[in-house]
Amino acid sequence: MKGYRYFQKTLLIGLSLLSFAFSLVFDAASAGPGDNFERYRQTIKNEYGIDIKDFKDSMKGGRADGKPITKYDLNQILMGIKVEQEHASDKMRALEIVTDHLEEFGNYYTLLLKMEEEAEDQEKESAEKKKK
Repeated sequence: MKGYRYFQKTLLIGLSLLSFAFSLVFDAASAGPGDNFERYRQTIKNEYGIDIKDFKDSMKGGRADGKPITKYDLNQILMGIKVEQEHASDKMRALEIVTDHLEEFGNYYTLLLKMEEEAEDQEKESAEKKKK
């Protein structure tokens, strides 16, 4: 009898978890890709004044060519546009460079920021050593 009750409890827990997982997937799927794209579109428009509605790759041969912008982390995109504007006068071109970098490393701009901070720390240490 104990073995049967254990089986029942295990089965009930398993079915509950499966049902929960299914509901999460179903809810995410029912939201649709358009909703996520619209969130990206509005956020980027608010931050940088550019509309990605018709965003297309104008520079051929990039790693992100043909991939949806929603594939990439929105915070990384926002960080990236700011960084890449130093190298590109056009914000859409900067965005294209961003997606190409994010295709290589999903956290490219976090890594870049960390590397820059470490370099600054090394410069400060070096300057302090020269003072002594």
